[in-house]
Amino acid sequence: MSIPKNASLILGGTGAVGKSLVRDALSSNAFTRVLTLGRRTVPTDDSFTNTTILEQKTVNFDDVPGSFPDSDLPQVVFCTLATTRALAGSAANFKKIDQQYVLDSARYIHEKAPKDSVTGKSKVHFLYCSSAGANANSFFLYPKTKGETEKALAEIGFERVSIFHPAFLKLVEPRASGHRTAEGLMEKITPLLEFVSERSTTISVPAVAKVMRLVGTSDSAEVEGVKPKRVEVNPISKTNVAWYNNGNIHDIFNHNAKL
Repeated sequence: MSIPKNASLILGGTGAVGKSLVRDALSSNAFTRVLTLGRRTVPTDDSFTNTTILEQKTVNFDDVPGSFPDSDLPQVVFCTLATTRALAGSAANFKKIDQQYVLDSARYIHEKAPKDSVTGKSKVHFLYCSSAGANANSFFLYPKTKGETEKALAEIGFERVSIFHPAFLKLVEPRASGHRTAEGLMEKITPLLEFVSERSTTISVPAVAKVMRLVGTSDSAEVEGVKPKRVEVNPISKTNVAWYNNGNIHDIFNHNAKL
């Protein structure tokens, strides 16, 4: 089944990875239309090129059916919606933003997308930026929520789902949401982490964004000669699911940089 790749939808475009992804999607000339859906529009400056193809719509994630477009949604969908327990204010709010908003959006997109007449799967490639250590069976809130979200996305019924597990994100500009305490601590030991193993411990935000775009515009889970860490057909939805770990992201980014 062919998924049109001329347009892309970005959920969570105001976060660190999301903003970098918007910038990359525009400058890559890979798309003729880039649509962002978020609680706020993505602020653009001179570092954003090709902005004539950018469409931005503010939405209410508490009312996805009432605020999302009901037609003409791109079929390559990037999701970088995320928060932290501290920023959310409570565990319940964290799960609402980090999981419910993602899944409500994904299910709506699946419902509205064209379906394959044989399999019933929606002709959508959904790409989700998760986190290293995501595990639905974890005792800890953050990795457990990420792992549960991944599992639910795989079961919705998309043609393809690609999941990314970046490790510690190296920022190139301040977060719109403000500085995170844990990131401040991690920044101090980043040189040590990179000395031990940069490939498995850190990754730059632009690298994650670019690799997500490269995977999103590829017909294959193998990109730049790099195979994902894991590939499976979900037993419930029959969706083709691929997981890319931090090393995979490094390798795809570095191989592409050599071209």
